Amino acid sequence: MKKVLLTLIVSICFLNLFAQTDSLQQYTGKYKFPDGSVVTEIIVTLDSTMLVANSAMGSSELKKTEGDVFEILAYGGIATFKRDAENKISGVHIQVGDIDMEGTKTEDAALSEIFWRYRK
Repeated sequence: MKKVLLTLIVSICFLNLFAQTDSLQQYTGKYKFPDGSVVTEIIVTLDSTMLVANSAMGSSELKKTEGDVFEILAYGGIATFKRDAENKISGVHIQVGDIDMEGTKTEDAALSEIFWRYRK
């Protein structure tokens, strides 16, 4: 009986972990910002179970606070992901101090991750 209960608890933990990772995957990809912005692009990847934003300015973990809003931990800012009419992630609004930028999602996550890892 104890083995069955332990197996059930472990299974539920794994399912919860995979569900969280799948829900974060929708945010990954390459986001382009207008000319003159502090950064021209950000690549958001999934590293284990956390989102990481990579740019020419550096990298930061993104910690989900609510809905499509994430805290940019390394810079004390907020990233709010935008959705299109089909409820897919289409862009991101970044606020860090007095910096306020709006970016558009331009690439799929897999392509962006390969590009970012190759650039390192």
